Amino acid sequence: MAGIGFQLKKILEERTLTSVAKTFGYSAILSSGPWVISMIIILGIGLTNIYFFQTKDPNSIILKSSVTYVSALAISSILTGFLQLPFTRFVADRIYEKRYYLVLPNFLGTIVVTIGVSAVISTLLAIFIFYSQSNLFIILYITLFVVLSVVWIANILAASLKLYKLVILFYLLGYIAIYICFIFLREYQLIGLIISFIIGNSILFILLFLGIIYYYPSSNRNNRRFIRFDMFKQNYGKFYWKLGWSGMLYNISIWIDKVIFWFSPIVGYAVIDGLHASMVYDFPIFLAYLSIIPGMAIFFYRLEADFADSYARFYHAINKHGTLEQIRRYKQNMIDGVKRSVQEVLFVQGMFNILLFLSSKKLFEIFMLPKLYLPLFYVDVIGVQLQLGFMSILAYLYYLDREKEALIYTALFVLLNALLTWISVQLGPYFYGYGFSTALLILFVAGINTLNNILQELDYQTFMLQ
Repeated sequence: MAGIGFQLKKILEERTLTSVAKTFGYSAILSSGPWVISMIIILGIGLTNIYFFQTKDPNSIILKSSVTYVSALAISSILTGFLQLPFTRFVADRIYEKRYYLVLPNFLGTIVVTIGVSAVISTLLAIFIFYSQSNLFIILYITLFVVLSVVWIANILAASLKLYKLVILFYLLGYIAIYICFIFLREYQLIGLIISFIIGNSILFILLFLGIIYYYPSSNRNNRRFIRFDMFKQNYGKFYWKLGWSGMLYNISIWIDKVIFWFSPIVGYAVIDGLHASMVYDFPIFLAYLSIIPGMAIFFYRLEADFADSYARFYHAINKHGTLEQIRRYKQNMIDGVKRSVQEVLFVQGMFNILLFLSSKKLFEIFMLPKLYLPLFYVDVIGVQLQLGFMSILAYLYYLDREKEALIYTALFVLLNALLTWISVQLGPYFYGYGFSTALLILFVAGINTLNNILQELDYQTFMLQ
């Protein structure tokens, strides 16, 4: 995705307030992607329902539709998580080889696999979970699940396009469509809202799909096949199993604490058949996740503009027989870039969190949330900031091709988050959220130490162990 980084760097070089706003605005949207933007739309739908339609029932149709959508979002992200990183690596390798013509056919092949697997999984889930719903609802849920799954795959590739302004426009059009459809289909209650989610995400996928087709060539005299599955074959190296498991485990880890609260007999309850929610935990963690957008914007820019450039220079100097002084200088630039990135992310996010803490009471009044949840909200805000730091470490590990270390840390994230969250639930309300935050604090500190050791020995590893 370094291509986007270079484009953003050009904008920032204008050295105006407008260019700064554009750069980090683009970074915020591109780094947030469908996950955060769709959460904002759900929040907008909820507020509209409260203030314009005067609905305050916690078991309302809005809540049922949101839980249904979030379940599809969560499970589809876990399912496609196994393909996202390997597909990204496959595309990066083909671009490095300048075999651009292989990207689109393999994207289509990955989409075909995703549709097939997600259709089977969602059908089994729908039959098992929604035991009292109509056949129409089950069909709509399966459709929503499949659409969200292909959106995840398309987003991975579309986010790397230099047509980033169009990609951002696609996001906005897709999710604004959800909101508009909600207004017109609200009278159809749960079915109408699920259809709204399907329409908006379908529009997003179609637009991203068209953008990818426009950007990547699909024909070459050596390639006559419209759909290819090279990522799953040995012809082009291997399937990146470690990346696949890392992606899946990371997505499991960010949902597992929510699942434990949902199905806890103490704080969880059934919303619609087999789908559960936790009023105590869901809203604070939901708002906390929205708070990391500024930090994500800073990290995205620093990773794709600064680190990517230093990384490319370091390996270019090695491949093109650069001097030892050049290699050491570029290596130090990489280390400095990582330090600067982590420091800026923690500083900017920390300052934003302080402002959030000062305005949290008013924020809870707007959302009509009990102020009893404020302590949990504060803990969750710190936790998601640590998650942003941990995610940054993982991104650098992937960049440096340290798949084993990334897999170990994502597996530890699953285990620690599950164990410590379960302990926090048993200890009682005063400890809610501490399991999630403590797990990430441990992983962040350990991850920083691991990343530092890898960077310090990078030149040795490159020359002696390859």
